[in-house]
Amino acid sequence: MEHLYLIGGSGFIGKNLAAYFSSHYAITVFDKYIDEAYFKAYPQIETVRIDLVENRIPDNFDCPDYILNLASLVTAERELGLFHELVQSNIKIVTNLYSRFRGNSRLKLFVQFGSSEEYGAIDSPLNEKSREEPGSPYALIKQVTTNLILMLNRNDNFPSMVVRPGNLFGRFQPKDKFIPYVIEKLKANERLDVTPCEQKRDFIYIDDFAVLIHQVLLEYKSCLGLIINVASGASVSLKELIEHCKSVLSSSSEVCYGARHYRVNEIMDLMCDVTLLKNVINKDFSFDLKDRLTHFINQ
Repeated sequence: MEHLYLIGGSGFIGKNLAAYFSSHYAITVFDKYIDEAYFKAYPQIETVRIDLVENRIPDNFDCPDYILNLASLVTAERELGLFHELVQSNIKIVTNLYSRFRGNSRLKLFVQFGSSEEYGAIDSPLNEKSREEPGSPYALIKQVTTNLILMLNRNDNFPSMVVRPGNLFGRFQPKDKFIPYVIEKLKANERLDVTPCEQKRDFIYIDDFAVLIHQVLLEYKSCLGLIINVASGASVSLKELIEHCKSVLSSSSEVCYGARHYRVNEIMDLMCDVTLLKNVINKDFSFDLKDRLTHFINQ
């Protein structure tokens, strides 16, 4: 069985990918925090508690067939003081992994997880060849990390590529993220203070995302040196999303649109072009967001 390393695999995305991939690959999760209670249900998944900013993966661990690097500090804040910590949690981890596994012929693909926020407030649909205009320290460091990965592929033939996810949602997502926050408020029939919510986002359910990432791994030879959007390819307004969730939950919450201001340089339509993804995996797809949201709410 092929071996897959999940770096930062004890977070929201990592837990879902680990569960999905555990029936396809031998999985080792590396993270500075391991959710022991969660992984107890998956004894076939090996877990290693390690801070990869300060440490390399020990030499007694063989090179895997695939590495998915999810490790990153995720924040929507615009504070410039975040740069140091963002560099530590992104650039240093990548360089440590690169120095550990460079030149090993077993490694088929190193997948760096970027962000669709790297594109910034440019016109949608967001294409992988577009000139990025990152609007936050997080987005900027992600974009720098993307360029680092592509440089390593060009200069050293490191078998790497970058995935730019759409706006993910699903089990284990932190409650301060938009969809979990909205659902929790609506379930409690509490007042919801939000922006006008005219901004649109490309949401993708984590289960669908896992399937698409698997398809990318299966086509690894076609992915080397690429940036690939992994999203739904459609955008929906936050207002439409809230109203659907409110209807499903029969919530009596008062939703106060406009109670909060948009962020500076707010992205009003973040929709990813998924043409390249469809060409690489040689499959068409479409997702019904309302159906996925209803399923998530009723879990």
